[in-house]
Amino acid sequence: MRPLLLALLLTASLTAQAGPGGPGPTDYSPPPRALVNELHAETGLLTGGYTFEGGGWNDVYLASGGGAHYLFGGLTVEGSVLSLLPLERNGPGASLSVSVRVGYTGERWSVVAGPVLQGAHRAEPLLQVLPSVRGLYDVGPVRLDAGLLDGNGMVPAHVGISYGPVGLGYVLPLGVRALARIPLTARAGLLVSGHAFRLFGAHSALLTVGLVGNPPSSRPGVSP
Repeated sequence: MRPLLLALLLTASLTAQAGPGGPGPTDYSPPPRALVNELHAETGLLTGGYTFEGGGWNDVYLASGGGAHYLFGGLTVEGSVLSLLPLERNGPGASLSVSVRVGYTGERWSVVAGPVLQGAHRAEPLLQVLPSVRGLYDVGPVRLDAGLLDGNGMVPAHVGISYGPVGLGYVLPLGVRALARIPLTARAGLLVSGHAFRLFGAHSALLTVGLVGNPPSSRPGVSP
């Protein structure tokens, strides 16, 4: 009789918890993280070249590319591509760079690192592999960020600060980097970004305009 009595008491307890007055099961709520899933695509113009004593040269390119980062819990996977098509004859050939970085994103910080593969027509060597790293840390509503060979290897080193949709940074040794996101919908916006810097005899300036979106996670309960 005792096992039967225990079974009846257990059944009554579970029935009471599942009833309208009971608390019921609660949905899993994942911790907030410094990054959310993101897709972007942009196009613009790049100018770059060298200056030296007695002269110099400069080339203009059509720049187009895109990328994404996705979070699997805290694991962060990021990829991007950038193509440069020269707009002037008798200059450098077209080039393509691909970046793949992996890292981790916590509640207030994120770090990703990985290789950047750069290939250019008629260049020596034809293919280069460069290391790239980027990190960020949130201090209240302000975000601090830094990177090495960021932007598909186009930006040598930078540190910056952003507030909401606007960011401004310093490119070492002499330059600036800026971006602004103009909301279009709750999950999409217009992204304007660019940089300009001088490194020894080299100089570069890039301005792009594109679209950015934040797709929802494939895991229920994760936003977005």
